[in-house]
Amino acid sequence: MSERQSNRRRFLQLTGAATLAGLAGCSGGAAEQRQTAGATTATETNSTTSTDTATTTPQDEQNGPRKGDDLPKDTNPSDGYPPEFDTVPEERAIDTSSYDTVVREIDETSVEVPLVSIEDAYYWYARGEARFVDSRSETNHDVSHIFGSVLSPAPDGRAYDPTEDWNKADRVVTYCQCPHYLSSLRAAALLNAGFEEVYAIEEGYEAWLDRDYPLAGSDTSYTYDVRTIDGKTSQGDANGTVWAFHPPTGQVEATKIDSDGSYTLELRFVQVDAQSTIQIETPSYAIQAPLGEVTSGTVTADTGSSVPATKSTGTNSTDATNTTSASTSATNTTSTSVPTNATATGDTTATTNTTSDDATSSLSDPWQWNS
Repeated sequence: MSERQSNRRRFLQLTGAATLAGLAGCSGGAAEQRQTAGATTATETNSTTSTDTATTTPQDEQNGPRKGDDLPKDTNPSDGYPPEFDTVPEERAIDTSSYDTVVREIDETSVEVPLVSIEDAYYWYARGEARFVDSRSETNHDVSHIFGSVLSPAPDGRAYDPTEDWNKADRVVTYCQCPHYLSSLRAAALLNAGFEEVYAIEEGYEAWLDRDYPLAGSDTSYTYDVRTIDGKTSQGDANGTVWAFHPPTGQVEATKIDSDGSYTLELRFVQVDAQSTIQIETPSYAIQAPLGEVTSGTVTADTGSSVPATKSTGTNSTDATNTTSASTSATNTTSTSVPTNATATGDTTATTNTTSDDATSSLSDPWQWNS
């Protein structure tokens, strides 16, 4: 048994790994219905907001590696673990049974995904007690990602996915930027495939950036613009998924459609400008239009031009948040900067183009997750 597996099993003996049903959303600014395990309901506005000003980096008293440290080389980049660090957090108990959860539909199966707080995720990370999965696109991963994490886009991973060789008893943590819609879809797919313990980071990748935790990629100092798309579809699409794509780079975002058919998507795409083509798909329509157009008014079936749908957008997501634990709100910093080629921190350097080009793509099929 490996040392990591030994640590994990000792930890589980102390804490257990139960999950409770609950509700959490990923749409920006939309009110969502929340439900406790005891079926008591309340309405709460989603706490993830974007602003145009920088925020103070959150304080974190845990010992462990930070961005800018002299990090060890990752000699096994496909295992999802960071290399062993010299300084790690002190051992402590974590009650995973108190975690909020979301329920996602994967292959017509309802899968409950627990949401881990950013602090607990970092604790497991620094101690080498979890494998980390980036559920975003290859383009986003190349710009910056959690040092040691692997690329395995939501919901189904990619061809020759690194997770295929992992022990299904190992703890896995997924993350995305939205803060947890894509990551919870990827987590649900892994759980449905037989993994025993998978969590999605509740506050998302932005919270990792805010705390200066270890990063790798071509531009680890990149600050993401937040571009908001408000749209409307049929009320019959409620609880379904709406997707937004940038075809040339394969970047994607998704969120749940509200009960009245409205939706809000917050895009943190790189290599795009107002003229970049964005494809938006709901269960009722699929359209393409320039980014400037879809962010300047309410998107409907009449926006831009109609195109064939490429993604399953059915009513496949039921959110339910256990209100026994409170989530931390991550405030996003916006900037007009464009990613540049830079040396990665502690990981293999990735190369990212700095110009937007909707006419060509380096991806063989950017619409397919399994590519």
